[in-house]
Amino acid sequence: MAALAACRAPAALFSAQRPGCPKPTQSCPGPQRSSRRWSQLQCHAAATVQQAQEVTAWLAGAGVDVAKQAVAPSGSGLVTSRPVNKGEQLFAIPESAWITPQTAAQSEIGQYLAGLEPWLAIALFLLHERAKGGASRWAAYLAALPADSGSPVQWGQEELAELAGSQLLGTVQGYRAYFQQRFEQLQAELFGPNGQAFDPAVFSFESFLWAACTVRARSHPPLDGGSIALVPLADMTQHQRDAASAGWQVKQAGGLFGAGGSTALVMEAAAGMAAGEPVAMDFGPSKTDGQLLVDHGVLDPLFSRASYALTLELSEEDRNFHDKLDILELSGLQQASEFVLRADAAPEEGLLPLLRLLNLQGADTFLLESIFRSEVWEHMQLPVTEDNERACYQQLIDGCSAALAGYPTTIDEDLALLNSGGLQPGSRKQQAVRVRLGEKEALDATLRYFEDRIGRLSGMEYYAERRLKRLGLLDDSGNSTWDGFFEKGIA
Repeated sequence: MAALAACRAPAALFSAQRPGCPKPTQSCPGPQRSSRRWSQLQCHAAATVQQAQEVTAWLAGAGVDVAKQAVAPSGSGLVTSRPVNKGEQLFAIPESAWITPQTAAQSEIGQYLAGLEPWLAIALFLLHERAKGGASRWAAYLAALPADSGSPVQWGQEELAELAGSQLLGTVQGYRAYFQQRFEQLQAELFGPNGQAFDPAVFSFESFLWAACTVRARSHPPLDGGSIALVPLADMTQHQRDAASAGWQVKQAGGLFGAGGSTALVMEAAAGMAAGEPVAMDFGPSKTDGQLLVDHGVLDPLFSRASYALTLELSEEDRNFHDKLDILELSGLQQASEFVLRADAAPEEGLLPLLRLLNLQGADTFLLESIFRSEVWEHMQLPVTEDNERACYQQLIDGCSAALAGYPTTIDEDLALLNSGGLQPGSRKQQAVRVRLGEKEALDATLRYFEDRIGRLSGMEYYAERRLKRLGLLDDSGNSTWDGFFEKGIA
């Protein structure tokens, strides 16, 4: 039987997304884009217009030709300052204005940051510079950073209670536990021994949590992971599902910012835009709404993507572990794989093949023999045996049922609450209800999908039948091609 990550018994199949560290790691789609109220979009967490304008002025003082930017700050993030054509540049922020690990390394505390993860070096740099107030070169930018990233990692217990039973709550708890452990390690190994550089009043856990969440919320590809950077003004880009404004690109500016040119973060219009339209991109096209909220503190206010992240992992206790792992690696897969269940779509293409492999046992394991090694993954694309297929479906049915039973509210109750008008748009409670409802809708849709399929197992074609057909021993109707041979007395 496949062994899968778990966070809540008896839902052995379903678990919270487990973060290692902040990293650049549906049936109800909502209103159509044509009915969008643009003012309702969200950036990571909007600065005031005055603060955003001060960032723009600061950039001008740092040598950025802001007159060439086609954007302006608004109360919700960046908007176009004039009409733009498809392919036209919306903004270009040179590397000299970014906050990078190298920026942190050149600061007064740089000597202490060597060897730290890039995101962590930037987070500690933010705290150090924020404590300097107006004396910091980055004062205008730091003043525009909200005290709350919007991520549930910074929510209070009463607010988190709205996420009871959800996958998102498990993810939040995982992040907080990680940050707590990392902070205690820093206290013991860095802050304590170097108290003159790390004032406990500045480098408290709550401040550390703010800095970590802020860095995570405002970093996007390609400036993430080992190339992570915070980019003033650009990080006021708003979030919109399936956004039409395109995404961030790193380009050589070719002399735009000086005779020798420089690297810049650029965003170009993917379509023509009128003045005042939001400059937006999808912060996570492959992410669930819960992952977006925890990572970036945002949800698209008019578009819900009902989804649930499912991780399948080959257990090291599987008696055929090494053979199965070898097959996964030959197929370009890892020991653990994540799939997103959606309420408006059939399960992802690779989900059932992986489950079939993980559930191979007993007589079915003959397919794991070395003679079949190069063909095994191809065989997993279709049902192997009725018992194996039933085990896969039942595992998903049981997992969905157990996960749904863990929520204190039902789908109908959440829908009624959202439709009652009693929740403030964009409030944390509304966000919590939307995410938990989306998770449940995805689980419910998956449950129904496999309940329907499990009743049709007897009519499916399995490996043995397919094999006999390829050998010419069965015709397309499943009848033996040898019947006439015996009837005519030839044998």
